[in-house]
Amino acid sequence: MTKNKDNRKKLEGQYKALEEHLQKIAGEKEKPSEMIDQGLLVHWEKTVANCRQNIAKLKRRLNQ
Repeated sequence: MTKNKDNRKKLEGQYKALEEHLQKIAGEKEKPSEMIDQGLLVHWEKTVANCRQNIAKLKRRLNQ
């Protein structure tokens, strides 16, 4: 598999993971305030930030 094709597949996976975690965050925030698990929110927000960094890196690789 060529590098660009491999990077496109990785990019697609990162977008999918990003969408899943954003949905989890939205679902958790819909709960009443006393039921919200702050530890999960922090974890998912870190994962979202990581996904966004990976997406930016993969986009840079594709543009080169």
